[in-house]
Amino acid sequence: MAVTHVPFATMDWAPSPTHPLEHKKVAPGRSLALLRFEPGFADPNLCLRSHVLYVLQGVLDLQLEDRVERVAAGEACWLDRGSAHRAVNPGSEPAVVLIVSDVSAEPA
Repeated sequence: MAVTHVPFATMDWAPSPTHPLEHKKVAPGRSLALLRFEPGFADPNLCLRSHVLYVLQGVLDLQLEDRVERVAAGEACWLDRGSAHRAVNPGSEPAVVLIVSDVSAEPA
């Protein structure tokens, strides 16, 4: 059995190529990352992938087709594959989120 250590504490935050208020620490070769969404972040794109999210700091709003789900520090959630969503940071501090994503392609 292999064990992969991910040294998030010593990794630098990398700017996202798609949004100036998003930064990432990505585990090499894995679908695991730390995301930091600065205040005012609103993802312009809908996502259909499955995710498990754990909010370490701040607040994250998940805009779904029919409602908004708020996930605060210390809370987790599971987004099913095919559930259209986008992330928004409505707070005044960065939202830091541990995320495990589905590695399969988005549904058509």
